[in-house]
Amino acid sequence: MEKITVGIDFTTLTRRKFLGAAATAGLAVAGAPVLQWDRALAQTKLNVGTMKIGDLSPFFLAIEKAFFKDAGLDINVAAMVGGAAVAPALASGSLNIGWSNVVSVYQGHLQGFDFRFIANGAINKRGTNDVFGFQVGVDSPIRSAKELEGKTCASNTLRNIIHVAGMHWIDSNGGDSSKVKWIELPFPQMEPALVNKQIDAFVAVEPFVTIPSKVNKKTRVLGYPLGGIAPRLLIASYFASDAWIQKNVETVRGFVTALNRGIDAHNANPEEAKVVLAKHTGLKPELLKELVVPAFEKKILESDLQPMLDVSLKYKLIEKRFPPREVISKYATT
Repeated sequence: MEKITVGIDFTTLTRRKFLGAAATAGLAVAGAPVLQWDRALAQTKLNVGTMKIGDLSPFFLAIEKAFFKDAGLDINVAAMVGGAAVAPALASGSLNIGWSNVVSVYQGHLQGFDFRFIANGAINKRGTNDVFGFQVGVDSPIRSAKELEGKTCASNTLRNIIHVAGMHWIDSNGGDSSKVKWIELPFPQMEPALVNKQIDAFVAVEPFVTIPSKVNKKTRVLGYPLGGIAPRLLIASYFASDAWIQKNVETVRGFVTALNRGIDAHNANPEEAKVVLAKHTGLKPELLKELVVPAFEKKILESDLQPMLDVSLKYKLIEKRFPPREVISKYATT
């Protein structure tokens, strides 16, 4: 298979379908010009593709506490809709580092892109850190996976981690996901669409589980899809092109060091982390009191990548199995 390096030499990008997705989805990062790559010097100014969700708490803390500045990095944050959008934007050269769910990185890897996780991200732990919720209206008659058949459900993107987690939950709890209609909706639009009866259910990630169900009391959680897949698994993390990583090793090390300090800060004071999270997501701090967040650890483990790799293969989001280590950078903490 031809290996495509991205982020340094744009002429090597030959997979039109993959980059075409970036163009058709309007994935240009606002205010983030395509970078002129310096082949000799490590970058200190970084365009980082993110999402406004609880999964990025350590990253937001690292910004707030100037850990990135301490590492000599100037971070330009570009908030995007999800990993399915971030991956093509990084491949196009608009981003240096991106936040992506594991499925998008698996898909890019098998299309020949040299994506590598450079740090650990959000870990779902069954029962304590379940951050995906399958939700229906608080007054909905739907009480089971079986009753979702023939209904319309929303995911932020299709054929990706939220979508496949929802399908797996339905199939594992007595329903048939092939009989469910799925549509795409951004997370903030899901609750209003449900209340207005435009959809029958949706799958979302925090804070779009706690806010609709416990704060606004407009939804009811049917189940927690990720906990049904494995006791623990990696949801998403920070990635870059391996070619860019090799040219910017010290920058990558600085990013990982700062992020690991953010993980320590989150784990030391989760309540402070929620205040910072509110600032960076635009939500009021009082709305986040009951928020469930992922577990954050410094080491990225192959065993945490395997569960979603298996599910992705089962639902044909990827076409073949490969060792998880192939998408972990040698500069990540393992």
